[in-house]
Amino acid sequence: MPSDPWVYVLDESSLLDSRPSVVRPCGVPVLLVKKEGIIYALSNKCSHMGCPLDGGSLRGFILQCPCHEWRYDIRTGAFVDAKEITLKRYEWKVTKGRLFISIEV
Repeated sequence: MPSDPWVYVLDESSLLDSRPSVVRPCGVPVLLVKKEGIIYALSNKCSHMGCPLDGGSLRGFILQCPCHEWRYDIRTGAFVDAKEITLKRYEWKVTKGRLFISIEV
Protein backbone atom coordinates (compact mmCIF):
# COMPACT_ATOMS: atom_id res chain seq x y z
CA MET A 1 0.00 0.00 0.00
CA PRO A 2 1.40 3.41 -0.89
CA SER A 3 2.17 5.63 2.09
CA ASP A 4 0.67 8.61 0.26
CA PRO A 5 -2.97 8.00 -0.69
CA TRP A 6 -2.93 10.75 -3.37
CA VAL A 7 -2.57 9.27 -6.84
CA TYR A 8 -2.12 11.39 -9.97
CA VAL A 9 -4.79 10.51 -12.56
CA LEU A 10 -4.76 13.21 -15.27
CA ASP A 11 -4.33 16.87 -16.06
CA GLU A 12 -7.39 18.88 -15.04
CA SER A 13 -7.48 20.56 -18.45
CA SER A 14 -8.31 17.22 -20.09
CA LEU A 15 -11.67 17.01 -18.27
CA LEU A 16 -14.45 18.45 -20.40
CA ASP A 17 -17.59 19.87 -18.78
CA SER A 18 -20.43 17.32 -18.55
CA ARG A 19 -18.30 14.58 -20.15
CA PRO A 20 -17.72 11.64 -17.76
CA SER A 21 -14.21 10.18 -17.78
CA VAL A 22 -12.92 7.01 -16.15
CA VAL A 23 -9.57 6.74 -14.43
CA ARG A 24 -8.15 3.74 -12.59
CA PRO A 25 -5.84 4.85 -9.78
CA CYS A 26 -4.35 1.71 -8.22
CA GLY A 27 -6.79 -0.31 -10.38
CA VAL A 28 -9.89 1.27 -8.80
CA PRO A 29 -12.47 2.44 -11.41
CA VAL A 30 -13.30 6.08 -10.60
CA LEU A 31 -15.74 8.15 -12.63
CA LEU A 32 -14.84 11.82 -12.95
CA VAL A 33 -17.43 14.37 -13.98
CA LYS A 34 -16.72 18.07 -14.28
CA LYS A 35 -19.94 20.05 -14.06
CA GLU A 36 -20.13 23.85 -13.90
CA GLY A 37 -16.44 23.95 -12.99
CA ILE A 38 -16.68 21.48 -10.09
CA ILE A 39 -15.20 18.00 -10.24
CA TYR A 40 -17.06 15.00 -8.85
CA ALA A 41 -15.26 11.69 -8.28
CA LEU A 42 -17.45 8.62 -7.80
CA SER A 43 -17.29 4.86 -8.09
CA ASN A 44 -17.76 3.82 -11.71
CA LYS A 45 -19.87 0.83 -10.62
CA CYS A 46 -23.65 1.03 -10.30
CA SER A 47 -24.88 -0.09 -6.88
CA HIS A 48 -27.50 -2.28 -8.53
CA MET A 49 -25.40 -4.79 -10.47
CA GLY A 50 -21.97 -3.21 -10.82
CA CYS A 51 -22.56 -1.93 -14.33
CA PRO A 52 -20.00 0.70 -15.49
CA LEU A 53 -21.58 4.14 -15.24
CA ASP A 54 -19.34 5.91 -17.76
CA GLY A 55 -21.61 4.79 -20.61
CA GLY A 56 -24.63 6.38 -18.96
CA SER A 57 -26.35 9.64 -19.77
CA LEU A 58 -25.93 12.85 -17.78
CA ARG A 59 -28.82 15.30 -17.50
CA GLY A 60 -28.05 18.19 -15.22
CA PHE A 61 -26.51 16.58 -12.16
CA ILE A 62 -28.26 13.23 -12.65
CA LEU A 63 -26.33 10.33 -14.14
CA GLN A 64 -28.38 7.42 -15.43
CA CYS A 65 -26.88 3.93 -15.50
CA PRO A 66 -26.82 2.50 -19.04
CA CYS A 67 -27.80 -1.02 -17.91
CA HIS A 68 -30.93 -0.68 -15.77
CA GLU A 69 -31.57 3.08 -15.70
CA TRP A 70 -30.73 3.67 -12.04
CA ARG A 71 -30.20 7.40 -11.53
CA TYR A 72 -27.59 9.01 -9.27
CA ASP A 73 -26.97 12.58 -8.20
CA ILE A 74 -23.29 13.18 -8.99
CA ARG A 75 -23.05 15.82 -6.26
CA THR A 76 -23.79 13.33 -3.47
CA GLY A 77 -23.57 9.89 -5.09
CA ALA A 78 -27.13 9.20 -3.88
CA PHE A 79 -29.51 6.95 -5.83
CA VAL A 80 -32.42 9.25 -6.73
CA ASP A 81 -35.16 6.79 -5.76
CA ALA A 82 -33.64 5.64 -2.45
CA LYS A 83 -31.16 8.10 -0.97
CA GLU A 84 -29.79 5.52 1.48
CA ILE A 85 -28.13 3.80 -1.50
CA THR A 86 -25.05 5.73 -2.55
CA LEU A 87 -22.02 5.46 -4.76
CA LYS A 88 -18.64 5.74 -3.07
CA ARG A 89 -17.23 9.24 -3.44
CA TYR A 90 -13.52 9.97 -3.63
CA GLU A 91 -11.62 12.98 -2.39
CA TRP A 92 -9.68 14.85 -5.05
CA LYS A 93 -7.31 17.77 -5.30
CA VAL A 94 -5.66 19.76 -8.06
CA THR A 95 -2.03 20.74 -7.70
CA LYS A 96 -0.38 22.77 -10.47
CA GLY A 97 -3.08 21.66 -12.93
CA ARG A 98 -2.68 17.97 -12.06
CA LEU A 99 -5.66 16.05 -10.64
CA PHE A 100 -5.06 13.60 -7.80
CA ILE A 101 -7.51 11.13 -6.24
CA SER A 102 -7.19 9.83 -2.67
CA ILE A 103 -7.19 6.04 -2.81
CA GLU A 104 -6.82 3.80 0.23
CA VAL A 105 -6.08 0.27 -0.93
